[in-house]
Amino acid sequence: AAADPVSMVPGSLERGTWCDEHMLHERLDIIEEKVIKTVEHLESEVKSLLNIISETTLNIPTVPGTPLIDVFDGQY
Repeated sequence: AAADPVSMVPGSLERGTWCDEHMLHERLDIIEEKVIKTVEHLESEVKSLLNIISETTLNIPTVPGTPLIDVFDGQY
């Protein structure tokens, strides 16, 4: 490409490809940042919900002899 004088002309396809790739990488960086922030937000929400569930289940009175049910075992 260095020996090809056409590719060195400003506005040539090679330059346009580089510019397009640069813009694409910038957009991908922005999308990546948004995905990371969304995942962090969802992790926070899940932790909060799990804490609420944990606190709620600790306050439920159980009758002696009642079998405990694991709602996370996939049978329910």
